[in-house]
Amino acid sequence: MSEILVIRLLSAVNTVTPTETEAQWLLVDTHGARLGTALQGRLAEAAMLAHGRKVIALVPGTETLALNPVLPALKGNTKLSQVVPYALEDQLAVDIDELHFAIGKRGKAPSTPVVVVSRNLMKTWISALTAAGAQPDALNTDTSLLPITSEGITILIDQGRVSVKQADSTVNTLDVSPLTEALYLLVPATDQSVTVYITEAECEAEKTTINALQERAPKLAIKLLPDGVLPLLALQATQPSAINLLQGEYTQRKKTQRNFGGWKVAASILLALIGLHLFSKGIELRQLGKQEAELDKQIQTIYSQTLSVNTPVKSGQVRTAFETRWQQLQELRKPNHLMKTLDVLSKSTNAKDALKIQELNYNQGTVQLKVLAPNDQSLDYIQQQAKTQGITTNVEDTTPIDDKIEGHMTFKSSSGV
Repeated sequence: MSEILVIRLLSAVNTVTPTETEAQWLLVDTHGARLGTALQGRLAEAAMLAHGRKVIALVPGTETLALNPVLPALKGNTKLSQVVPYALEDQLAVDIDELHFAIGKRGKAPSTPVVVVSRNLMKTWISALTAAGAQPDALNTDTSLLPITSEGITILIDQGRVSVKQADSTVNTLDVSPLTEALYLLVPATDQSVTVYITEAECEAEKTTINALQERAPKLAIKLLPDGVLPLLALQATQPSAINLLQGEYTQRKKTQRNFGGWKVAASILLALIGLHLFSKGIELRQLGKQEAELDKQIQTIYSQTLSVNTPVKSGQVRTAFETRWQQLQELRKPNHLMKTLDVLSKSTNAKDALKIQELNYNQGTVQLKVLAPNDQSLDYIQQQAKTQGITTNVEDTTPIDDKIEGHMTFKSSSGV
């Protein structure tokens, strides 16, 4: 959140209609620089600017007690927040169980700033702001936000109320009329630097009082606030030294969830796009399923027509069935015994021109051959060629005819094919 909404409650919370409580508000950046004009009106009007911004609420410091105790050293896992109530119990007139203690950061001094406030008031402030729609990220007392004057005194005059602060000390506030008496009680004669913050209108109205103060504090500097007190307080509220009352049980843990509301539209659009994408993918898958079913039917038809079978086969098994049938056909195409025998005789005939085949019979894997050869060596040559093809050859008998030999031979495959 780069912008901060600072809301100052100007009066006690209206318990009947808390959103009608009088308030001032101002937009600043993270460094406290003004982003607009300080406005005044109802708390509900201020809350209209809270959406998407960090909210710092300022409550009346006159309703709280500021202390600066020197606390004992802690041992083990003991927390400072557990020690403070009992360390201050003797200084308080109210039961500590009815009070809330906010602890600030320790400065150069050994003491620690502590703001004490009623639990009922904390509940009232937080409830009013939340009901208006401005749940606070930080809750500060307005009087604790005075700037520090180095080695000097800071005075804030705000509508007749005087707040005085020295470095490493608590803020003292008086709402006493006339203003001269309040300044006399809070600011003694001093040679220290004194800085007074006051609006132009109030400075003009209290000119005599300011002059009287200057006589007791020669090193007096007047800083006019042309746009009122709120810009000064807002600047200090953004500093790390500001004491946030929202500690312990009042720590705001739901702020992150509230700020997430700004992303609801984007998240809804994203979810809608995801849903649309899934819906389109569902339609696409359904169409692909229909196409797959149609292809299965075509595959079954082609399978049945090609292999001439009536037994249906699953589409995933058709390829296996085709491959099995293809291997079977390849086996059928292998040369059988008769073809091998003819191949042997062809080669033998070409090699031995005088060799003449007179008769050839084939029956149940056996080839019977009657051949006219020039000599016994020719018959031996045929047997050798047949052996290389895995064929067993027997010469049944031979008969001399003129200067040649007539032989009867039997060819059998050793594999039985």
